Amino acid sequence: MQNRIRGRVHLLSIACLLVCGVAPPQAYAGHKDSVPDWVREAAKEMLPDYHHEPNAVVLLDDQEYTVMPNGHLLLHERIVKRILRPQGRDEASFGVWYNKDSKVNWMHIWSIGPDGHEYAVKDNEQVDVASLTFALYEDDRVRAGHAPAGDPGAVVAMEYEEQEPYYRAEVLWALQGEFPIHRNKLTLQMLPGFQFDTQWKKRDPIPPVNLGGNRWQWEAVDVPHIDMKDVRLAPPESGLRQMMVLHYAGPGTAVPEDWKSIGEWYQGLTAGRNSATPAMAAKAQALTAGLTDFYAKANAIDDFVRGQVRYVAVEVGVGGYQPHPAADIFTNRYGDCKDKSTLLSAMLGAVGIRSTWLMVDTRRGTIDPTMPSLMGNHMIAAIELPPGYTAPGLHSVVTAKSGKRFLLTDPTWEYTPFGQIEDNLQGSYGLLMDGGDSQVIQIPVMGPELNTRTRTARMKLAADGSLSGDIVERLYGDEAASFRSAFGDRDEHNRSELLDHRVNGYLTDFTLSNVKIDNLPDVDKEAVLSYSVTAKSYAKTMGPLLMVRPRVLGSDVVHLDEKHRVYPLNLRATVSLHDSYDVELPEGYVVDEMPEPAKKDVGFASYESKTTVNGTTLHYERTYTVREIEVPASRYGDMRELMGVIVNDERGSAILRKAQ
Repeated sequence: MQNRIRGRVHLLSIACLLVCGVAPPQAYAGHKDSVPDWVREAAKEMLPDYHHEPNAVVLLDDQEYTVMPNGHLLLHERIVKRILRPQGRDEASFGVWYNKDSKVNWMHIWSIGPDGHEYAVKDNEQVDVASLTFALYEDDRVRAGHAPAGDPGAVVAMEYEEQEPYYRAEVLWALQGEFPIHRNKLTLQMLPGFQFDTQWKKRDPIPPVNLGGNRWQWEAVDVPHIDMKDVRLAPPESGLRQMMVLHYAGPGTAVPEDWKSIGEWYQGLTAGRNSATPAMAAKAQALTAGLTDFYAKANAIDDFVRGQVRYVAVEVGVGGYQPHPAADIFTNRYGDCKDKSTLLSAMLGAVGIRSTWLMVDTRRGTIDPTMPSLMGNHMIAAIELPPGYTAPGLHSVVTAKSGKRFLLTDPTWEYTPFGQIEDNLQGSYGLLMDGGDSQVIQIPVMGPELNTRTRTARMKLAADGSLSGDIVERLYGDEAASFRSAFGDRDEHNRSELLDHRVNGYLTDFTLSNVKIDNLPDVDKEAVLSYSVTAKSYAKTMGPLLMVRPRVLGSDVVHLDEKHRVYPLNLRATVSLHDSYDVELPEGYVVDEMPEPAKKDVGFASYESKTTVNGTTLHYERTYTVREIEVPASRYGDMRELMGVIVNDERGSAILRKAQ
């Protein structure tokens, strides 16, 4: 599923243009009046001091929407940027998206070089290229062009007019982006009798200025930009962005300003598309033959849709939102996220299980419960549970205002156990498409016990410092999903190379053997990785002493270099990680000194480790638990303190000496 209402996209990288076989146009000097006065005026604007100089700054982004009598939109936009650093040269490339239901009437591009020369891009130097995405086919295209002389100090500008389709009476206005926006304007022109309403995300509302004639304007000046450069554990930018959504309606029609209205609109768009054919119903009944438990029946059909229906996107016009009929998906055995959710709904319905759609976004925080809109970029399924039904595998369950309970499942993502939901959706909001009961609902966060990695090792240390032994890793939940995603489509040789690369971060001069992976395709079970390792010179010799690191391999450290944190910490998922190492000492050696135990609990995460000696065996054990997926910036100090404890522990060494 695409997000058709995505805001205007102005930047199209030069690299993309070259991939499409299009070279940037040759610069030519235009007449003095080739650059419009509004570009020159924007270039004179006084800018604030930026703490970190960005690569570019948007001097002006002026969007004007005219609502046509049929509800369609005419967009006229002017944008002016100043390139500040060499890394900002790509900002001289512009692009405007369109599809079969929209049309770019015209587009003009200019620039003022660092030396003051003015340039214009001829119409025949603009290109139309297909979008490069995951989809097998989509009708999204880009009208693109590159402003000449786009070096540091240059001002580049674009103006265009586009006819936009009427899917929903909705306009999105982003007040922030990757670069600072000095002056950001949105103007709305409507015929008499038309009305509008606005909702806001991450900021207080900006009152509109009434320009007369049912013409309204909003303006934001120097809103801080979102600078994710060198930010570790960064949350999705789209979840932090200040935005406004505007809905409008014609005379005598209520403004569709709530989540329910979006759900009702989608109900009309999908009407009849999740109906089961006789062949589909027969397959569903065959898959569930002999099964009486609700969970088992739903799981069997979900397994089929995940594993036997390939992810292939074919999206044309409103097809970015509207699924194909389930009959087509079943026959062809392919579809995108909304298609697979539609087929799942049809097949479940054939065995008496009701389900519906849940529009979500894979970028946590993008969908805001206070701002009803079509911001979602992904679709999953919500399976209605029988009243009072419980089962051990039910974890991704939500309860609607009606009291109905729904089990959430993503038939697109094949690596997460049925009954759970992948990490990038946890804690996010989604729109439950349920007709008049449609509502925004929060996806639950899975507990650490559902996302685990347990690593155990039995090793033997020789007097020359070499180390050898066997290691076993057991992974479940999202930890297993990452492992399965990385190793699943590789042959034996490539798997060995990947494992070698992973171990190389902790050991030198080593060899791996006896590599074995169990339960790789069975997501309901732990993925098990086992292998043998031999590493030369693992322990450092210091005369009669050996210095050995009990934590043989693996690291839980995230290096946080920022002195001051602005954005929340994205910990991705709750997790429980456990390591246990037994190292048999060389004959005649005893432990002279051991590292101190470590223990730190900051609420959202905790860490504990201990090194002990049991006869001739050095035993190291540690557990790292993350309990929250996002931590406010105010807790950054706690996170740094926790990472400091882990760093010191991972560096800790035991000193061995030869017994007298």
